[in-house]
Amino acid sequence: MNLTKPFLKNPKHSGFTIVELLVVIVVIGILASITIVSYTGISKRATAAAMQSDLSNASKQLKVYQASHGSYPTTLVGNCPTVPVADNTLCLKPSLNNTFAYSSDGATFDLTETNTNGTYYNITDSTGPIATTSSPYIQTITAASCSSTRTKVQDARDGHTYWIQKLADNKCWMLTNLGYAGSGTNTYGDTKTLTNGTGGSTTYTVASYYVTPSTTNFTTEPTAPSTLNNGNGQYGYLYNWCAATGAQLSSSGCSSTITTPLPVTTASICPSGWRLPTSNGGEFTALNVAINGGLTNTNAGLISAPWLAQRGGVWNGDFNNQGDPGYYWSSTQFSATVAYDLSFGDTGVYPSNFGSKDNGFAVRCVAN
Repeated sequence: MNLTKPFLKNPKHSGFTIVELLVVIVVIGILASITIVSYTGISKRATAAAMQSDLSNASKQLKVYQASHGSYPTTLVGNCPTVPVADNTLCLKPSLNNTFAYSSDGATFDLTETNTNGTYYNITDSTGPIATTSSPYIQTITAASCSSTRTKVQDARDGHTYWIQKLADNKCWMLTNLGYAGSGTNTYGDTKTLTNGTGGSTTYTVASYYVTPSTTNFTTEPTAPSTLNNGNGQYGYLYNWCAATGAQLSSSGCSSTITTPLPVTTASICPSGWRLPTSNGGEFTALNVAINGGLTNTNAGLISAPWLAQRGGVWNGDFNNQGDPGYYWSSTQFSATVAYDLSFGDTGVYPSNFGSKDNGFAVRCVAN
């Protein structure tokens, strides 16, 4: 008798069906999603709490400083050195993965903290920590909506950030030298075609910009632009008048001989809604009266807050006089080859100066 169990070729084994496996996978996915969402929410709340705590503590330190010194500090020191810092500075350290952007005119302050995840919180001398967004585009600011407090904005074309403010002359000014190199994002229809003329020769007819050495320092979010008030913070790019006016004297560019039609004063290299200021008794003269007392023997009121003028010198085949003096183009034409500008230095201010259009000067824009 053979007691050996017969071999079965196709035994039937029990196990999970495909439907059951799919159900398990879906359940695991749902649980994982719930876990991730919960963790993300907790992480965001922790980040927000840390930023609010940072700003509340910073505000207390700023107000203690103001009570001791009579004004808020003009700058912050981020590295917190062990040696004492200057009287006009204060050391404030944000928590991990956060950065501070600070501005002050001495009487008020504005402090924004930005996390690497794109979260923004802001506090001022008169408001508590509030969630905010990244800086608005300068193209969305008008003369009517411009704040009388220094405000950080972005140029939608390239993301560079600038200070703007409505000043005592009731005009909304850029407080930072323009640093636009042409092209970029054309959301507002204001991109321009420019040529980098650095290292080349002067020209009337090609819209050219010149990259100033060392102190160009253009910033993008979340870093704030310079608030240095010694005339040497951010020189910006220098532009010939062809570039400054947006190459709008003719359809093919600029000319050294065209006097008619006259330049369109609202067309310029400036962002949409902004333009070059007027001169020869125009907006540069009014500005000097409003912030420099109309003085022509000192530029102290120009280089200090709020306007923070930069003594960027000139390009005339090479860079010259960076640090003193400074020049800003206007939209006002003097002749076929010469245009008005604002020139200034330690010993003089000339709101109705004029220079050769092939020189490279700085640009500050004013809102329409």
